[in-house]
Amino acid sequence: MTTGILYCPNCGAPVQSHIGFCANCGAKTSSSSSQTTQTQQSYYGPTPISQPPVSTGAYKAVVAALLITIVLLGILYYESSAGRLPFSLGTNHYQLANPPDFQHSQPAPAITSQSPFYIIWNACGSSQSAGCSMTANGWREGSVPDTFDYYVSFTSNVNVTVYFFTMGQFVQFSVCNGDVSCVSGYYNSIPATTNSPQFTLFTLGEGCADYLAVYVASGTGVMHPNVGVTRNAAPSATGYCAQAGS
Repeated sequence: MTTGILYCPNCGAPVQSHIGFCANCGAKTSSSSSQTTQTQQSYYGPTPISQPPVSTGAYKAVVAALLITIVLLGILYYESSAGRLPFSLGTNHYQLANPPDFQHSQPAPAITSQSPFYIIWNACGSSQSAGCSMTANGWREGSVPDTFDYYVSFTSNVNVTVYFFTMGQFVQFSVCNGDVSCVSGYYNSIPATTNSPQFTLFTLGEGCADYLAVYVASGTGVMHPNVGVTRNAAPSATGYCAQAGS
């Protein structure tokens, strides 16, 4: 064991570090072995590897996509079971609980020289001369007022067919995007023409508030309507209302 050399604090003579007094003057000396050194504790060794946080973003996206898919499948199942799919499969049509038949909805339109008392539609904007724009994939409709005769007259640069539907038939027509084959029961119509200057009379609305007139063009064009009505209340239900109430 190697010992260090200290010097006596009293006389300055060298003394052995492991001896507690000076051999020259006898004074006590402090041993370095009794001194303790305070050191700060530190960690020595391999640097710990910090673990990066686990990202859950991808998992959340997958779960969200699955939930959306489940919801959409549920909606499609419900709509298909009700016959209301947002796309046409050729078999799912809106069904009427009591569709009008031929007996109660016989043809009413007839060419007549009589004129309506009120003009209710002759423009689609501020200018009557501008007419009403028509497209092949669209239509214009208006209700036939109850207790009134309904008169149709128009000119157009494209063929226009006028259909008289009940409310339920119009729902069938619109759900099928204008496909007349979806309409069940009997309905009345004015054949396609570009010129109907004389008034055509529809009388089934005299005692029924369930009819609409639907104007369907064969292509893009402009129609100039001149539609009017005259009050003529029927004493009892007419048309589909007579059937539905029976």
